[in-house]
Amino acid sequence: MAIAPHLRPRLVVDVLAVVYLALGVAGFFVPETGHVGHDTTRTVWLFSSSTVLNIVHTAVGVLGLLAARKLAGAIGYCWFVFVAFTGLTAYGILATAFSSVKEDPVNVNWADNWLHGLTALVALAVALTGSRTTRTPAPQR
Repeated sequence: MAIAPHLRPRLVVDVLAVVYLALGVAGFFVPETGHVGHDTTRTVWLFSSSTVLNIVHTAVGVLGLLAARKLAGAIGYCWFVFVAFTGLTAYGILATAFSSVKEDPVNVNWADNWLHGLTALVALAVALTGSRTTRTPAPQR
């Protein structure tokens, strides 16, 4: 079954949104999530958990589900995610490389850095290709 070109960006945004929403909500069930500081024992699957990170992941998931309702919303969301997650990846690399910082409020690890970096690249690809997607006009009767 082929997916119409104007639905592909919306589908990708839906998948990203569900992944981040699940990760964010699951993170709130990790014990001691409210503690601030770099602690690699607080994880959901492979990914670190902290209150800040859980809020960000949950918000990104909810916004993605809302944005995926329309093509323009999905493309705008992807541009936002690209910019935000590029910054989050840069922060994460610095925070992880210098993990002696005990008061890291985000508490990212290398798995988070990879996830955020790949998400930024996917969002950029969807934003660029989705911006070129044009809807074919409906045939007139």
